[in-house]
Amino acid sequence: MFDRRTRAIALAALAGAACGAGAYYACASRVYERDDDDDDDDDDYDDDYDDDDARTRRAEASTSKKRAPIDVKHTREVSRTYEALELAFATHGLDATTTTARRRFRFARRAEVGTRPKTYAEMGMPSDCARLVILTMEDAPAIVSAAERATRELMRLCGTTMDAYAPGRGSLHVTLFHLSRTFEYVRAPVEFASAATLPPNAPNAREDAVAYEESAVAEALRGCGECELEVDRVCLAPSGCLILCFNDVHGNVQTIRERLARSAVGAARAQNDTVHCTLARLFARADGFQMDPERARAVQAMCATVTSALRGARFKARSATYCVERTFSHCDGRRARISLG
Repeated sequence: MFDRRTRAIALAALAGAACGAGAYYACASRVYERDDDDDDDDDDYDDDYDDDDARTRRAEASTSKKRAPIDVKHTREVSRTYEALELAFATHGLDATTTTARRRFRFARRAEVGTRPKTYAEMGMPSDCARLVILTMEDAPAIVSAAERATRELMRLCGTTMDAYAPGRGSLHVTLFHLSRTFEYVRAPVEFASAATLPPNAPNAREDAVAYEESAVAEALRGCGECELEVDRVCLAPSGCLILCFNDVHGNVQTIRERLARSAVGAARAQNDTVHCTLARLFARADGFQMDPERARAVQAMCATVTSALRGARFKARSATYCVERTFSHCDGRRARISLG
């Protein structure tokens, strides 16, 4: 079923670099090692962040003349990455080292109340620590409706034995580019604008910098053309993320990522290496519970069924969205629609 090359890629995936959905949280967990679970002891979390922020400033100062290149991987490789994720989960199950950090969510003590992501303010983090360019799933209602079948079935299979979260339909998105990530914070970019254009001590420097970044993103995306995405599969990654995976039909996602990598000089260096939408998340519990083999096989069968129904379905996105995220992974803050025409 899988050739030698695919198996090699799968091993790389298990090391934490197979997918943005897994690599993101692996990197984040290395920066923020504490897990406050349901507790409210965010003061220690703030100290951890301040230490990392100081390290980031020192690193930026040492590389101000020549920044490390932004890592934009070619979208033609995404199918191999999806195959590697499937094989990794089938072989080893969930990987607790890459699951979403629990500290980013509130877990109700009563299951019926549900789980919600924290705002960055609740986590003591800068209000602009997550700035990104996305495609919303609003242009693909039929695909979303079909994919939600997988979410409901995952909750039925695992909701009683693992903590889980599924975002609302309005929050579903495909990330095109990270201008700043929570674990690689890039200040609302005074560097992005020149010091002459945006003095660091200006009265509204933060707001002006975000507005400047938004206009620069719009300029970079001018004339890119609509993005056409085709469903490749639905799978559960070892990170516990249920993801709806796409192929970049005409390469416009690649074009957008490359243009932004050239234009957004202060952007995060680590970028997604897939084109995916996260439908749900499973969380490693404090007792170290690992999904049992029977349940894992049921999840795989469910993903195969939904993939069979959805594979090849396409939708076109005629605009992208610049977002300054307020709540973790929710794209619920400041938004600006940008035409790709």
